[in-house]
Amino acid sequence: MSGSLMSRLSAHNMGGEDHLPGWCAVCGRPHPERHHVVARSLGGTAGPMVHLCGRGNALYDADGRILHHGAAEMHRLHLWWVDGRDADIAPSVRGWQSAFWAYLLTDFQTNPWDALRLPGWRPFP
Repeated sequence: MSGSLMSRLSAHNMGGEDHLPGWCAVCGRPHPERHHVVARSLGGTAGPMVHLCGRGNALYDADGRILHHGAAEMHRLHLWWVDGRDADIAPSVRGWQSAFWAYLLTDFQTNPWDALRLPGWRPFP
């Protein structure tokens, strides 16, 4: 993915708000870890954060359930700030109204640009 596309995706999501309710934003499990929506390496240090279950890069818990922090770290969980701007780069969420975080969980690693073109995006519960 070219740097300019990644920069545009990062800039869009930096406009989002923190989503830190105290439980995993995707599944609702308690004791989540804070996750930078835009990677710190891409300038997201001061950007929005979400709570996701799990610690570090672990992908599954002892019972075989997916851990969403690990899924995000492994590019299987993708986040998008839905607010009607930049709909041309997020056709799968085009037409959604309001402003909220949406996510897509895939069974495979994919880059954020390709993820925006996949079906199955859902708003945080």
